[in-house]
Amino acid sequence: MIPSGVKIGKEQLNILPYGDDIALIGKNEIEIKELFVEMKNIARKFRLQINQEKTKYVIVERKNSLI
Repeated sequence: MIPSGVKIGKEQLNILPYGDDIALIGKNEIEIKELFVEMKNIARKFRLQINQEKTKYVIVERKNSLI
């Protein structure tokens, strides 16, 4: 698993499932692409396919962060 994402409590999360959606969280575009490839490979093992037409990408950045 790629070490990225967000820390919630003591857990480091980079994949957040909700219903039939999955949010991949990374520090940059490269990490998110790596997570996507890993997710696709795991899905393939279960004979599932990712619908590219329904796939959305959102990049959110912090500006002027206090951290």
